[in-house]
Amino acid sequence: MDMRGKLFYCFLISGSVWTSQTFACDWQTGEREQKVFLSWDGQRLDHWTVEPGEIKAVELPNGFQLGLKLENPEPEKIIDYREKIPHPPEMVSISLYDLAGDAPVFLTRTYGGTNSIQGYGARGGADRVDVLGDPGISLTLFKPVCLPPDSAE
Repeated sequence: MDMRGKLFYCFLISGSVWTSQTFACDWQTGEREQKVFLSWDGQRLDHWTVEPGEIKAVELPNGFQLGLKLENPEPEKIIDYREKIPHPPEMVSISLYDLAGDAPVFLTRTYGGTNSIQGYGARGGADRVDVLGDPGISLTLFKPVCLPPDSAE
């Protein structure tokens, strides 16, 4: 990732504290939302709030019809991580699909932190997906931690 891309992500994270739209934390209820920012070769292509279980369609600059689905990981996966890491991060399951045909074709599934950067492409990253080309895509995942009303006491 070049310096421009790194600066973008720093700005994104720091700037999100000030806007509830990007911050994704309902200030009345404390409800949290998973946000995704998709980049290709350092350029942000799309961003959205995740609807668990729904496939988000994105056309990449190379014409590839990509589908992304984020959802809670299976309980077995969480148990597996807890056995290996004393304090694992909050995680999300990330599935990629080829949407060019009549039905989605599964490409890969990985697991990542709800606040992390995940890469996919011909050179690898979170997983190697040749059809995404080089440099592939980068997903910046952002899910805030909302303090409860009595946290200042």
